[in-house]
Amino acid sequence: MDRNVVVLVEGRPMKWLSRDTVRLPYMTLCLSQAEFLKVATRCNVPDPGVWMDVDRQLAVVHTWENDSGLFCVVCLNQSAAEADPIAVACALVHESVHVFQRLCDSIGEEKPSREFEAYSIERISEALMREYARRVCT
Repeated sequence: MDRNVVVLVEGRPMKWLSRDTVRLPYMTLCLSQAEFLKVATRCNVPDPGVWMDVDRQLAVVHTWENDSGLFCVVCLNQSAAEADPIAVACALVHESVHVFQRLCDSIGEEKPSREFEAYSIERISEALMREYARRVCT
């Protein structure tokens, strides 16, 4: 058969391909120390460190990288459920910036364009806020 001939296989429908141009890190939202430790175990992190200083922090992001990829674990203090919703949103946006910064480090991006930065932080923030709303507000 000629190497330039393409053979279509019956029954395999056309599909839309991913529109992502950058591989985002695996990301999750932990609302307790127990969840954080469970995620660390699943990511094969033997010593994940301290979950957070609950007396001083409303949120923190932990990042780990291994052969499976980059993992960003956003932890939100248990008191956040009782906190002002605006404070929760601000904390999640703040941590989204750190997720974006770690993403840039992982792909060697030293000077991201302002639009790349803004859209990326918007998408990361939205994902975290939607996950928070799914878990806490329903």
